[in-house]
Amino acid sequence: MGLLRIVATGLGVVCALGAVLAQGGRWSGALDVLAHFAPLYLAGAVVVLVTALITPQRLGSTGLALMGGLAAVGSLLLIVPELLRPASPGAPADAPRRLKVIQFNAEHDNANIATTARWIAAEDPDVLVLEDGTPALQAAIQRRLRRTVLCGLTCNVRIFSRATPVRVERPRRGRYGQGPAIAIAHFGTGDGGYTVVGVHYVWPTKFVTHAENTRRMLQIVDPLPRGRLILAGDFNSSPWSFARRREDALLRVERRTRAMFSWPANGLGVPFLPIDHVYAGPDWKTVSIARGPRLGSDHYPIVAVFALGPKT
Repeated sequence: MGLLRIVATGLGVVCALGAVLAQGGRWSGALDVLAHFAPLYLAGAVVVLVTALITPQRLGSTGLALMGGLAAVGSLLLIVPELLRPASPGAPADAPRRLKVIQFNAEHDNANIATTARWIAAEDPDVLVLEDGTPALQAAIQRRLRRTVLCGLTCNVRIFSRATPVRVERPRRGRYGQGPAIAIAHFGTGDGGYTVVGVHYVWPTKFVTHAENTRRMLQIVDPLPRGRLILAGDFNSSPWSFARRREDALLRVERRTRAMFSWPANGLGVPFLPIDHVYAGPDWKTVSIARGPRLGSDHYPIVAVFALGPKT
């Protein structure tokens, strides 16, 4: 009991402090880094509160309960807004004009190239947004899934598409070279036209560069029509961070992934960070959105199916 109490006390201090300091992410990029770990604070809070229940009062159960309660409240203040975020009406599985999009950070040292290519081919997506894929992986995907590839072998972000784009863009990274890796493909015209943007941000611990990623992304997306825009990528940013909330509001495109834990997929394979996201404009109705299997990357893929409504 003594060792358990000591461990729980240390865990309570760390989780309560992290959850409370993370609230400062409203004003500080450095403190906002702490907000990404809200699920861990909540899990720690549960352990501390359970320990407090089995600890006699004379041995400090009250202190444990206070620390666990503080960690729980602080973490829930970060997580709950994402869970309560309103969602636009969806579409039935048999809706016409469907588009399947896969978002996947394949990782440079992915050792399961054959398995990854086989799964992607079986899913048969209309659009695949791929980050960190190697030339070998691209070749394996192309052998199984004949697609137009935007950006080729040298880019960090590649877009594979069933349709041939009418126009492609490879935006510069902006000032100091600190913008995110971006690829843009425009498909069709008139009532059948839509735009896909693939993106890869830096880690959130590099909060100054991450903020520049956001600034450049907003600058690039701003002139694009929102109605039929699809934005997918590894944003390296969880939805309970204040930076992600602000960017969501400024993008003016609905994020269709909701608390979808996508990292890490390696090791024990227990993800605790939702950092891969898919956004879609109001003309797209969500048919389904789900996390894919482990494929040798440290990220899980995201599979989204949309149905196209009337153009706005």
